[in-house]
Order: sequence, then structure tokens, then C-alpha cells
Amino acid sequence: MDTSLNSGTTAASVTMGEPTETSHRRSTLGSRSPRTRMSISSFSTLLRSNSARRHADIDDEEGKAQFFLTLLFQSIEDSSSFFASTILFLVAWATICAYGAHELRKLAAADPDGIAERWVEDIVNGKDAVAVIGTLFVFTVVFRFNACYDGWHESRVAWGDIISRSLEMGMMNRTWFANDELQDKLSGYIIVFGYSCKSLLRGNSLKEESEDGKDLVNRRLISQHELDLMHNNPSWQPHFCLHMIREIIVQLYMIPDGKGLRIDDSKNVHGEIFKCLDNTLKDLNTLIGNCVRVRASGLPASYDAITMTSCITFFIIASVVWSMSIGWMTPIIVFLASMIIMFLIVMGSKLVDPFGLDKVDIPMEDFCATIEAQVHAIDERSKSIITAVSSGKQQRLNGIPIRRKSIATFHIPKLA
Repeated sequence: MDTSLNSGTTAASVTMGEPTETSHRRSTLGSRSPRTRMSISSFSTLLRSNSARRHADIDDEEGKAQFFLTLLFQSIEDSSSFFASTILFLVAWATICAYGAHELRKLAAADPDGIAERWVEDIVNGKDAVAVIGTLFVFTVVFRFNACYDGWHESRVAWGDIISRSLEMGMMNRTWFANDELQDKLSGYIIVFGYSCKSLLRGNSLKEESEDGKDLVNRRLISQHELDLMHNNPSWQPHFCLHMIREIIVQLYMIPDGKGLRIDDSKNVHGEIFKCLDNTLKDLNTLIGNCVRVRASGLPASYDAITMTSCITFFIIASVVWSMSIGWMTPIIVFLASMIIMFLIVMGSKLVDPFGLDKVDIPMEDFCATIEAQVHAIDERSKSIITAVSSGKQQRLNGIPIRRKSIATFHIPKLA
């Protein structure tokens, strides 16, 4: 860990101590990075793209049932053979039981008080035992599904907090600091942090083709040199980003005469500002750690084996007992019941790792795009807000500011 931190410090020093390709590009294009002048609508389009492709053909009222069934079966598409073969086996066994029950009742009717009739009575009396086994089995399945769902829910909450903390860091960056180049770099690493979290949770490096490193370089959020350094560094890439953010903050504090900060230290507020920044970075570090814990924990393989063994055992025994009471309805009941149970089992297995590419996984691409779009929005509005507040052009009546009448609105993009 010490090695990675030293490497991160060296990276920050090299990046900010010498003129780089990125800084040269910024100096030739103006005091503000071209990144901050990009249209916000393009990022809104990015946010909606995945959702639009997913809902394009089924967004009318008549298509709601089709949409539900589509999502239902897409959620098990990777396990369709296992799903279908298990149900087919159970239905075939239920059909055999129904046929056997039909023949056994015929033998019992032909030989009253014979062995066939005693078998019929014993099988029918076994319904209480089947009910007890069924209760235990359903409890096992529901408990397993809840355990899987809890991890999925915790991951989604953690990503919501990552978004909130990232935007909070972006606002503090533009509110308290006063060096455009370092502020742009800090905003870039706030955005890169989200993408690095996504790649880490999928077991990839940000530089790999399947991830967003190349696009981040093209969008000038990070230089190719910094991406290579991050890729070759042995630390987790989100921690590399957090270390770089800390180093940028140190560089801002070290600018002579306090010119890196908008607030002078006459009232000893710099220490409190630093605490706010450091606490936010600590929260981000904790959140990505929680996500890694969820991904690494999973469920024991023996637990899945016990669940499937219980499922097969229950339906084998239940089919024998039910066939004496409901006859040829047994295959139909077994088909419907086993399909519901298998949906819960397969869905739970997919929820164990909520960071993949399954339909039920959390949409990390959309979350990262949300962070990027909102950080850009913060960068865009920061100068106009500073100008509006400092110009003193607010409407006043008898020296009292009057707030313009407006309707408060908000918009939350669809993230899934």
C-alpha cells in the first residue's frame, strides 16, 4: 500500500509540476477547459440512450404486458437451459406420478381392501408431511432470495451515495478554490473516479477496451500518461483517483499567498474547509469498499446446492402425494409452482453480483454518466453564480433584496 501511495504522489507531482500535453492544450484554448464548454444536452442524451434503446418499441400502453414479460425472460436468458431443463424434469415426473395414481386407483377399485387401496390411503395421508417439507423449503428459498436482494439493494444505495458525494466534491471544488487549471483537473478526477469504480467492480482495468479509459482521454478528462500510470500502478484504481484528488488539493493549498483559495485564512477557516474535503473523500473510500465487500462476499456454493436439492426433493415427493388428490392437474400445478420457484432461485443467483451486465444488475454506466453530466453542469454554472453574487445587481427595495418570483422545478433523469 505504501508503494502505491508513493507512486500516486509521484504521479501527481509529475502531472502538476511540469507542463503536460493536457495543460498545453488548455493554455491554447483558454482559461477554461474545452470540457467545461461541452453541451450539457449531449450528456443528457447519453443518460437517456440506454433507457431509450431498451424501451423504444414497447413504450405504449398496449406494450406494458409485453415489456414485463420481456424483462422477466431477459433476466434469466443466461440460465435458460438450466431453468428449462429443471422444470421439464419436474413436469415429466409429475406426469408419470399422475399416470401412476390413475392406474393405482383403478387397481384399488378392482380389489377393495387390497394392497392397492392401502397404498392409496397411505399416500393421501402423507399430505401433512409434504406441507411441512414445503414450508421449510419455501422458507429456504425466500431467505436465500432476501439475502441476495439485500446485497443488490446495498450496492444501489452505495452508488447513490457515490453520486451525492461526487457532486458535493464538485461543488466544493468550484466554490472554495481559485485556480482554473487545477480545478478542471480535480473535476476530471471526480468524474474518472466513478468510471474507475465501475471497472474495478467488474474486475477490469479502466484502460481495457471494454471500459471507458480511451473515451475519457478523448474527452480530455484525463491524459494518456495519467491513464497509463493508473493502469500500471498496483493499487485499486478508485484509490488512485482519490489519492490524485488529495494531491491536487494540496497543490491548491500550496499556491503562494493563498491564491489557490477564494477565502483568506483571517478567520482560520482553511482547516475546516480541509476537514470537509477530507471527510467527503473518506466517505467515497468507504463506499467503494462496501461495494467491493458485496461483490466479494456472494453466497457459499454449498448453500446453492442445498437449495436446489431441496427444490428437487420437494417436488418429487409432492408430485406423488398431489397426484392422488388432483390427478392430471398435478403436472399443471407443478409446472406453475416450479416456474415461480426457479425464477426466485435464478434471479437470486443474478442478484448476488449486482455489478455485471445482466438485466437485473444496477446500471453503473448510467450512474457514471449522471456524475459526469452533473459535474459538467456544476462547472458551467460556477462562474455565472460567482458573477451574479459578486456583481450586486440584485433587485432591492429599501435596501432589502427582493427574490424574483419563480417556480421551483427539478428533473431527475431515468437511470434504468
